[in-house]
Amino acid sequence: MSNRNNDVFSVLVTRGNQAALAAGNNISALAPGQIGVFDANTNISFGAATSPIPREFYFAVGIDRTGSSTLEDIRQSAGQLIQKKGITAYTFVPHSAGRPMIQKVGGYDAKCDTDYGVKVEFRNSRIYRIQGHNQYTKTYVVKTGCCDDCAEGCDSYDSNNLTLLVVAEINSDVQGLLIAQPIARQAIDDAVVTTLSQSYTLGEVMSVADVEALIAYNATQTDVADKFFTDFTMTSVPIKIGAWFQVNLGFHKFLETVIITSLVEGFACGGTVTTTQEVAFEEGSSSNIKDKEYMASGWAGSGPYVLSDVTGTARNTIEFLAVDGTKYDQAILEYFQKSESGWKEYENALSTIFAYPATETTTRTSLMALLDAIVAGNGFEPLADDAAAASVNPAVVEAAPADATKDGIG
Repeated sequence: MSNRNNDVFSVLVTRGNQAALAAGNNISALAPGQIGVFDANTNISFGAATSPIPREFYFAVGIDRTGSSTLEDIRQSAGQLIQKKGITAYTFVPHSAGRPMIQKVGGYDAKCDTDYGVKVEFRNSRIYRIQGHNQYTKTYVVKTGCCDDCAEGCDSYDSNNLTLLVVAEINSDVQGLLIAQPIARQAIDDAVVTTLSQSYTLGEVMSVADVEALIAYNATQTDVADKFFTDFTMTSVPIKIGAWFQVNLGFHKFLETVIITSLVEGFACGGTVTTTQEVAFEEGSSSNIKDKEYMASGWAGSGPYVLSDVTGTARNTIEFLAVDGTKYDQAILEYFQKSESGWKEYENALSTIFAYPATETTTRTSLMALLDAIVAGNGFEPLADDAAAASVNPAVVEAAPADATKDGIG
């Protein structure tokens, strides 16, 4: 019988930018943070060049708990062993940075003594956890200044004032859900508007003082074509990363917030909403890896009952190998392990996640070459090329490989 629900997995985290243990060594030769793969029958390590690859093997990473720089323990791949013929999937996931969503509200005019409203719906993991898929919205409302004392129909209100009002209203929100900034609606030369602190290109963020300088400049111009105006952007604020004290009780994998903006008051005759940056969710953060280690600890180390019913915190010490602040690439092996007990045959789904710091290219090259060699006879495409193409810059949002529809599928 087989079971694919809630499969058991292990997380092997490396450090120290070390190559995988060379062939022909005992497990005691592992250095702390180093990974190796061993023949399950001899417990001797083998490498990418070993031929043939053993039919049954296991991975292990060295652990140093006391800072002695010597091997004190190991963490193994899931299951007693990995059967080569039982490998069902092989995938690679590079670290990818998160980025907020940015929307621009622009192209509006403004009237004096008028209400203007910007309604924003927020969607993120925390909101869904608290109230499900019920809509969570907030409306930011401002009122423009009094009209000039002039003849009926006179309206000389500068829309830059509306920009400053809305930006100030959003940024003064105690909940801190958005960051608003004024931006130049067109290129502005400080040789023309001499009171500016600098020139601005189209869409460049402006200081409040320089927007006020535009307002003063526009007041001296009679032709609207000679005036300069601004729009504003709203940037979503991510969920804060919770503190890890054995368990992160406020953990969220997806930290970024999606925003949906509607102009609900005053903008009827002008104003458009444009998404200038789509949201991207971080993959491979230390918090993400530690949460996987926390989940995997239920099968080893901390025991099956990880949390206390009373305090909601860990019953026993959970050992984390991921280092706070480090960004990790990941390779994943999924496999079935067949075994017999009594008169029945069992087939259980297991997986092992290999996490190495994205900047540690020696580990990356060695580990991915080893994994490619192991799965070569199972019909999988090699992934070392994808790993080598991954950026080591933690600020980069990674695109999917061009051949991602094939990689990892046997």
